[in-house]
Amino acid sequence: MVVLRKALLGVALLGALAAASAICTSLRAAPIDAAVAKFLGDDMLDILSSADRVESFQLEAKTDVTDPSVQGYAVRETGPTLTIGQVERFRTLIFAESSYLFDKTKRCPFLADAGLVFHAGERQASIVISQSCMLWSFARAAERGKIEDYDPVEGDIKTLLAELFDSH
Repeated sequence: MVVLRKALLGVALLGALAAASAICTSLRAAPIDAAVAKFLGDDMLDILSSADRVESFQLEAKTDVTDPSVQGYAVRETGPTLTIGQVERFRTLIFAESSYLFDKTKRCPFLADAGLVFHAGERQASIVISQSCMLWSFARAAERGKIEDYDPVEGDIKTLLAELFDSH
């Protein structure tokens, strides 16, 4: 009887571990729309998808500073590291074509006010956000950022940034 009980507990434990593994895999594998994949490129997508740590920063619109900076914008204050839930919510927004207005252009200045740095091992990618113009810029290392509109998800972005910086 004891042996049977241990065997059943072992099977239950293996099942629970398999379920937990499947949940973790599904969290990391947010669906990526084709237009977003084309816009961001494979390397950027790989970093954003596999990042194990995401840092947040409040930025100033001042550019061409040395350190500390994100995409060349001066860091005003370091924010908290994102929780797993916050990272997944950002990924869901980033990877959805409905978050962008690819066929529109704006004529307003990109005034950076927030930045996120995604770390995947030694590789990094960053997203700089201009809330005044509802634009975000995606870049790896020292490359020039790819800028797009995020108008459809403005409320979601504001909510996530408020979580990071209003209580900080």
